[in-house]
Amino acid sequence: FWDPKSRKWGQAHMQARFSILKTFLEAGEGFTVLDYSQDDLSDLTVKMDKEKILTVGRKAVEEYLQKLHVFKCTADYEAGKKLYDDMTDVDEWWANKVRPEVLRRKTPRKVFVQANTFEKDGKVELREYEPTNEDMIRSWSERGVYPEVVVGI
Repeated sequence: FWDPKSRKWGQAHMQARFSILKTFLEAGEGFTVLDYSQDDLSDLTVKMDKEKILTVGRKAVEEYLQKLHVFKCTADYEAGKKLYDDMTDVDEWWANKVRPEVLRRKTPRKVFVQANTFEKDGKVELREYEPTNEDMIRSWSERGVYPEVVVGI
C-alpha cells in the first residue's frame, strides 16, 4: 500500500491507518508500543494496553483529529498538509525494517462466500461453499440472480 520506489501511498485509507498507528505510538504512557528483540524485527509485535484505549488512546486520536479539523475549517492547507505528511511519512526504519517483516508475515486475504438456500421437495436445503474464489463464483451462479450469466466451473 506504500510503494518504496515512488515513496508514495497507493490507498488513502491505508495512509490514514498508518497515521493513526503513529498517533497511538506517540501517545505515550505505554499505550501502544512496538515490541521486538531481534535486529531483523522477526519477532515484531504491536502491543496495545486495552485498559488505556478510552483514556490515553482516545485523547491522542481526539487531539490529532481536532488539529486536522481546525486546519481544514480555517483553510490552513499548508499546516494541515504538513501535519498529515509528517504523520504518514515512512522513514528509512519503517521502509527498510518494518515493511519487509510485515510483508513476510502477510497472509492471503480472507474470502467470504455466502451460503445459499434452495427449496427441494418442500424442504429447505442449505448449500455451503469453500472460501475460495471458485466457490464464490459458484455461489453467485447457483443463486440464479443473473440467469443470463452462465458460469461453468
